[in-house]
Amino acid sequence: MPAGPSMSRRSLLLAPLVPAACSAPAPNVPGLLTRRGRALLDRDLPAAARGYATEDREALRRNDSRALAAGLAEWSVQDVEVAGRDVTGLLRVRVDGEGRAVAGAFRAVWDGELHLAPGAPQPWDLGDVTAERVPAGVVLHVGRPGGVGRQVAADLAAATARVDAVWGTDWPRGTAVVVVPTAADVARLAGTGDGLDAVAVGLDAALPDGAPAGVRVVLSTERFAALTERGRTLTLTHELVHVATRATPRPAGAVVPRWLTEGYADHVARLGTDVPATALAAALLQAPGPPRVPQDADFTDPARAQAAYAAAWTLVTSAARTAGTGAVTALVRAVWTGTPVAAACAAALGRPLEDVVATWRADVAADLVGWGP
Repeated sequence: MPAGPSMSRRSLLLAPLVPAACSAPAPNVPGLLTRRGRALLDRDLPAAARGYATEDREALRRNDSRALAAGLAEWSVQDVEVAGRDVTGLLRVRVDGEGRAVAGAFRAVWDGELHLAPGAPQPWDLGDVTAERVPAGVVLHVGRPGGVGRQVAADLAAATARVDAVWGTDWPRGTAVVVVPTAADVARLAGTGDGLDAVAVGLDAALPDGAPAGVRVVLSTERFAALTERGRTLTLTHELVHVATRATPRPAGAVVPRWLTEGYADHVARLGTDVPATALAAALLQAPGPPRVPQDADFTDPARAQAAYAAAWTLVTSAARTAGTGAVTALVRAVWTGTPVAAACAAALGRPLEDVVATWRADVAADLVGWGP
């Protein structure tokens, strides 16, 4: 369930071969894209496709129609750059029910007119989208709505309240949860490998008001349906913790280790549950040798990911058992806003990081005795 600060994207709209003729001088491409965004919100699909190559307009209009059916409320491209035939920029998209626009990479090819090129894929790139708006946001069903999507719609408000109870309410009121048919579809939207139950997606970027862009949750019917009811609740809450934490402005250069973000998300999601700690941490407890603080790369390595998540959760929860969940929340906020981890530990937990890690290793060596059922 990773939610790295920024992710590469692959579009499902493949660019056609563009003739190798000499590039024509670029007109006001930013202005052209601004007009496209206005036309989309005016529901004027012919005008929205204006400026694109004739052979791309059918695919563009099909996806634009799907986007409007999903409740497209904002579409803009900022920081547009034209370098030879390559057009790049920052795409901002929001649907009705989302509290913040989600940022992604925009790409096109210019040879006198625009051509579609791989960029940040949107839910409507995968097929027709049905939007179900609920008090805590919106569920975007890709394809025919099914039982999983309906359950997510019913559970979103409760999961949001669980996050509010620990993190607070200073994060966007309205999250889009995209329900796709398969784990491969999750991977396409997130730009990650297969095998994920759910993932939070969206580039780290500031919107015009200076606050961070939003984050969407993507999950698959294929994998989500295989979870228990409790597992689905934990998974959705975990991803919403990522949405909440990433709404905190992060200074340039601030380092937020993956073990802290993933461990905190699991800690919040699992608070008050009666699942045995030894079952949740089995991959770590069964690993040989003393545990080590996981590196960021461990979470994306299939051979090490399970143990990395278990290590992150037990490390953060061990700290919370000593200092309290409120102190751990203060630690996360401090690190996210630029305080180095070691200094944040001393300030928020009242202990140096080395002591926190030593206590955690002792807890693991004792097989988490006393950690609950």
